[in-house]
Order: sequence, then structure tokens, then C-alpha cells
Amino acid sequence: MTLAPLVVVAAVLFGAQEAPPAPPATAPQDPPAAALDDVIVEGSLAVEAATSFVRSVAAPTRDREMALWREPICVGAGGMQADAARFMVDRISDWAHSLGLRIGAPGCRPNVFIMAAEDGDAAARDLVASRPREFRTGVAGADRGGAALRAFQSSGRPVRWWHVSLTVDEETGNPIRRLPGQPPVEWTTRRLERAWQDFGVNSMMVSPSRLTSQARDDLQQVIVVVDSEALERASFLQLTDYVAMAALAQIEPDADPAYPSILHLFSPDGAPEATLTRWDLAFLKGLYDAEQNRSWTGANLSAVAHAMARELEAEAPTVEP
Repeated sequence: MTLAPLVVVAAVLFGAQEAPPAPPATAPQDPPAAALDDVIVEGSLAVEAATSFVRSVAAPTRDREMALWREPICVGAGGMQADAARFMVDRISDWAHSLGLRIGAPGCRPNVFIMAAEDGDAAARDLVASRPREFRTGVAGADRGGAALRAFQSSGRPVRWWHVSLTVDEETGNPIRRLPGQPPVEWTTRRLERAWQDFGVNSMMVSPSRLTSQARDDLQQVIVVVDSEALERASFLQLTDYVAMAALAQIEPDADPAYPSILHLFSPDGAPEATLTRWDLAFLKGLYDAEQNRSWTGANLSAVAHAMARELEAEAPTVEP
């Protein structure tokens, strides 16, 4: 499914702020950890900790697995100074590349679009009103629904995001959910005499196992709105890495993990991190390394948690609590 891209806005909304440093050639390393008592996380403890983290941050659409980027990722940013936009685009692209994702060529059409605005609620409402099909495509299971969209437009959050995904056949890449304008698939008693091509680009799949599925969920587009208030509460580096989490995975807007995470950035009680933490990176690596072919959401999230636990154990014998 191809979604119409948003137009990159070049207006300067943040004034004469100090330009952020040039982006690194490769994904940056975490800063030295604060002087905290180390907690050994290994074996079953690592799985338990990873499961807690995954459950608190993951936000797949209802009854679906976590959607992943499988097409090249193309990041665009607007509403901010050119140097700031370039830094954000390059850094998020660096993080994506470190996960093994393909990066779109220069001039590509953005499928991750970050819009900065003085009033996040107003900007979100304008975006939804001007491009409603960018948010509610009419495809079953493509987004989190009407209530979540209303929250996107009126939450008052410093940063808010909207993901659009598509369920496709793992082997062919064809959509398996009915697209807008397509008639429903009509089964007949003579269905075995018909070829799958007779049903158009969407198809019915039959799996020999009740435990696995041939369907997968692909991210199609992410829209992020950044309120100017965000820059009053965080550095541009912190803000960029916070946005990176939402750009690369379906993240719960109210995520509050019990472990160090950039997602605590705007939490009133959480200690803000300087960048993506080991836990954040282990989650993202686990997400893209896990075999997500189980037939129900809980099993897929469990696979992510186990892959994340392996990342935590492999990275170091100890991790911060």
C-alpha cells in the first residue's frame, strides 16, 4: 500500500536556537552510566525484566503482532531550522541502520514524517482534517482506532505519534486485509476450483498450524508531531532519540517502563536519560530479531521479550536497574 507523503515544511518555528552538533557518521554510543548500584540480570531474571519492559512500551494494533519496517525507511522533518531537521533525520536514520533496516535514497518520499509546531494539538487537528486517509485508511487493523485518533489530536502531549500498518502475506507481500473500495471476498462451495488470483490483491490463507501464521504486519507510515514545549523540557538530542523510539516501533504513548528508558523524558516522576538506553536498544534489537510468526499477539510479544533478554545478556554481565 502506498500512502501519499506529507509535504516537508521549511518554516522556522523555533527561533534562533543554538544549532545541534553535526550527526555522527555511525549510531552514537550510550553515555557513561550514572553511579548506580548494578543489578545482575541473567537467565530467567533477564526474561522477566524484558517481559515487563515490552509489556509497558509495546502498542500493536488490536489482536495483531508488532508491525516492523520492511521497506526502506525515509525520514522527513519540517517546521524547524534546517540544521536541526537534518540532525534529527540523520540520527534517526543512523539508529534505523544500526538495526539492519534499509534507508531510502536521497530525495525519497518520507514514510516517517516529523512535524514541529507551536501548538501540537492544533497541528495534529489540521493534519487529520487535511489528510484523513493518512490516519484512518479504512484497512482493518491498520491503526489503533477512533478513540486513539481523538487522543492524538487533543492529548496536549509534547510529542505525539500515529502509526499506520498493513497485514500482508509473508511470502508474497500482498495485503490480506480488504482495502478501501474492494468488495468482500465471497467464498463458494466450489472454492477449491478457484485460484487465489481470482480474489484480487487480498487473499485468504490457510496454515497447517494453529500456532503459527503466514501473515505479518508491516509499518507503512509514522507521523510525529512535536510541540515547541518539548524543547523547553529537553535537549534536542534527547528529543531526537525520544522521537526515534516512536519512529522505529509502535510505542505506547503513556509508556512508563520500570527500567532506564528515553521514554521517561516527559514523565513527571522519571529521571530523564541523555539518549537511548541499553534497555531501549535491546528492545529495538529484540523487536527486529524476533521471529514473529505466532498466531496471537501475546506469543509475539513474548518472542520479542525473549529476544530482548538475549540482547541484554549478550551486551554486558550487568545492566542498570
